[in-house]
Amino acid sequence: MSACANPTFIKSTIQTNNEGIFIQAKRNESFEIFFQNPSKIKSDLDQQLISKLENLGLKQMSQDPTYKIYLNLVDMKKHSYAQRISTSARFFYDFDPLESDGEWLIENYYAMQLNIQIVQKNNIQKTSLIARTAYLGNKKRCQVSLENKIVDQITSFFYFKF
Repeated sequence: MSACANPTFIKSTIQTNNEGIFIQAKRNESFEIFFQNPSKIKSDLDQQLISKLENLGLKQMSQDPTYKIYLNLVDMKKHSYAQRISTSARFFYDFDPLESDGEWLIENYYAMQLNIQIVQKNNIQKTSLIARTAYLGNKKRCQVSLENKIVDQITSFFYFKF
């Protein structure tokens, strides 16, 4: 139902290449974002992140920031592939390529990769994020969903102790 109600809704997931980044932040600390986009994807991911971090209570500042956040938007690709899976032992003995006793697993999705590094004084933490949609949809809607997932993941790296 929510997919019909929200025009930008596309189900997506995210994966990190390590355990992630954990930063105990304090309100009114500052950050600066350095955004590289070598794949030339039209994106406002950095602006979305700035807005979310400011909503958390951090301030954007270019003079001696508490956190320097380096983002490298690697790519956004469409993936489509089919894989044959068998439900029958007969598959191993019958080499007919059009065997009817097997099933096909078909996956179609978009994936976006972002490398991130956060520097806080002498502490450097980094990870790579790969977000992917559950299915193919309108490319712009998929990109919005992937970027939202990435921004939410990055903001989750910051936790505040009261």
